[in-house]
This record gives sequence, structure tokens and C-alpha cells, in this order.
Amino acid sequence: MRIPEAKQYLGKRCKVTYVDRHGGEVTRNLRVEDVTYVPLYGAYLIGDVEDIYLDRVTGISVLE
Repeated sequence: MRIPEAKQYLGKRCKVTYVDRHGGEVTRNLRVEDVTYVPLYGAYLIGDVEDIYLDRVTGISVLE
């Protein structure tokens, strides 16, 4: 996923699925606070619970 695609979720409560560093799939419910580029690290999805590498995200869906 790229930054422009992820920006549509700003301010929304979402279910985010991503691959962790061990290769396992993890799902978290979080509010997307920001999507930004961090020098030396890359694109990040900044949430109220945790921050996730945008390259590792496999799916996002909006919770109601």
C-alpha cells in the first residue's frame, strides 16, 4: 500500500491487517491518526494504538 491510498483512512476507526517481523499475520483495530514518511525507515501508518510500516500492511477496512 502507498501513502496516497492510505490517506483515505485518516481519522477513521479501521481494522488493519499486516505481516509482523516474524512473518505472522496480525490484525489490530485502531484509529488512523496519520500516514507519513519517516527518513531511513519508510512510510508509516500512525495509529492511536501502534505504528505500522505501510509496506507490511496487507489490508485495511473501515469499522462502523
